[in-house]
Amino acid sequence: MPAEPPSNPTREPASGEAALNSLTNLESSALSVLPKNSTPKEVVPMAAQPISLLKTFAASTVVLVATLVVLFGATGGGQSLTTETLRRQQISQQAEQIPAFDIMLANGERTALDQVLAAGNKVWLVDFVYTRCQTLCTSLGSTYQQLQAQIEARGLEDQVGLLSVSFDPVNDDAIALTEYTRRMGMNPQIWQVATLANWQDRRRLLDAFGIMVLPAPLGEFEHNAALHVVTSNSMLVRIVDYTDFRSALDAAIAIGGPIRSAAMP
Repeated sequence: MPAEPPSNPTREPASGEAALNSLTNLESSALSVLPKNSTPKEVVPMAAQPISLLKTFAASTVVLVATLVVLFGATGGGQSLTTETLRRQQISQQAEQIPAFDIMLANGERTALDQVLAAGNKVWLVDFVYTRCQTLCTSLGSTYQQLQAQIEARGLEDQVGLLSVSFDPVNDDAIALTEYTRRMGMNPQIWQVATLANWQDRRRLLDAFGIMVLPAPLGEFEHNAALHVVTSNSMLVRIVDYTDFRSALDAAIAIGGPIRSAAMP
């Protein structure tokens, strides 16, 4: 006789039911390894991810636009990409009054910058140096030597003056300035050198003329250079590249003519 089937037969699940049971067991196993009092992280539906990316993109765009607006304003409407270029453009459009500064001349005399500029009713070409410089300042010195020769040859001593201002008053004392005067072959009727009487004024002075100075190794400085056309009443009216010194001299002569005519009785 055939064996009787067991009283409690084990039913084999259908394939779909088996797959569902496997998924249920897998989920239970995954939940069992979570720390107590924790809940599984919410899975962000795929449809929601593009919305999140759009929000991030929009926020980044706002920041970028704000940055461009600031840059546009800081560079004169995008016309200049450096502080020096922007300063030249500003002065070409509107002359500015130079603030009052106390300076020291090569002979040790302390005086006011505006008094030096007012002497002789001249128009001045002003540059900025430090006497230990062996790079850019050497080029500026050569430029001023050529300007001095031009002024002498054209008989412009009573119309145009040259002034070199040291932005390193700590090291450029009267002895250093006197040595610089000798080394450059300055004619004191045309070309003078001075430094600040108070080193605390350096930042204000440099900002007034648009000069940028950065410390360099071995106590040196990195700085920009230009020729600043300044009237006898301390108005900064033009900034010219130091390599174009002929244009700077012509500008000084042209500006000085009306000033002298107005001063005549």
